[in-house]
Amino acid sequence: MFSTKTADYTLVLGDANSAVEVNSATAKTVTIPLNSSVAFATGTVVDVVQIGAGVATVAATGGVTLAGAILSTSGVGSSVRLRKRATDTWV
Repeated sequence: MFSTKTADYTLVLGDANSAVEVNSATAKTVTIPLNSSVAFATGTVVDVVQIGAGVATVAATGGVTLAGAILSTSGVGSSVRLRKRATDTWV
């Protein structure tokens, strides 16, 4: 499954184990919410895929730890895979 977004976006439970496609001419941010707001199961995977010209950047809400060096897509067709490791920890 996948959903296409054209604006900044915060992940929802329906995004679990699917892809969020970002289709925009300008840069957009995909935000990981706190577990207390959206309780993804540990092990959940979400792919963020750039399908427009604008870069997709992954950001963490305050209190969420996001580990990893690549936090943005690099061009059309590129993606960032997110995996939930613990309550408020994603890699």
